[in-house]
Amino acid sequence: MPDPYFSIIVPFYNKERYFNACIKALLNQDFPREKYEIIAVDNNSQDASLAIVNKYPDIRLIHEKKQNPYAARNSGISNSSGSVIVFTDADSQAPKNWLSNIYQIINEKNYDILIGWFTPTRPIRLLQIHGKLVAERIKKAIEENNPRMLTACAANLTIRKEIFKTQGLFLNGSNSEDTYFVRRCFERGYKVGFDDKAKMTMNDLDSIGIFFLKNFIYGCSVRPDGDLLSFPEKVRHASIAIKIIFKYFPVGLGLIPASLCYLSGYLLTHSGILNSQRTAKLIFNYTNFMNKKACNYSQ
Repeated sequence: MPDPYFSIIVPFYNKERYFNACIKALLNQDFPREKYEIIAVDNNSQDASLAIVNKYPDIRLIHEKKQNPYAARNSGISNSSGSVIVFTDADSQAPKNWLSNIYQIINEKNYDILIGWFTPTRPIRLLQIHGKLVAERIKKAIEENNPRMLTACAANLTIRKEIFKTQGLFLNGSNSEDTYFVRRCFERGYKVGFDDKAKMTMNDLDSIGIFFLKNFIYGCSVRPDGDLLSFPEKVRHASIAIKIIFKYFPVGLGLIPASLCYLSGYLLTHSGILNSQRTAKLIFNYTNFMNKKACNYSQ
């Protein structure tokens, strides 16, 4: 493929239940097919994920033996040909206009990095409200030029490739290296944007229980230096959450136990009750659990 504009990188580990839907959606974009490549990075899958990828000859398949999604994404970056890298996950599903919207947004706004938007598989009100809370925090962080309040997710993240050449690749230390990478770039003057037109569906986010579990895992994944908000910044975070809770009361009250799940994971990890090995094992088991959920979106 001569000079693709986009390189879409999709790391996968035992994602057979979702992978067909993900790939079909990426191949069915309304963006010119010759202008984007799809790189699927196998991270030691033991299910039928590899067989699914092999059904699509125009998808590039590479392998990363180090068991870490960021190591897999780094392998994809190193093997990419496009000038703009777009990350997604094998359990996410893009609408038909996903790439064309990203193309329009980053070129009209001249963004170096674009943070995308997510919708849950099922229209569960609490999950939708949480999405509005995250979006509000991202917007405020960008408006107030405050990198430490920023969050990002590599399941829907666009980064110009030249940034990796100057800033290096993702680190492999935690489950939130996408956020830390974007924060570093924002601190160093790169133009970061957020737009809810660059949206996709998260097929694994389909219940309140999974939502709470994800928040706990995210709390466990925060690096010791990753939550250095000052007291005024913490108050700012809290004020945004309180505003959302009251705006969508009473369903918004569900954000409180979700925050407690996050805080529990954070405290257990940083108090030493969960050491790095136990945390890594917990995240690995969580990944396996998510991969085994009986949700056949690929059918």
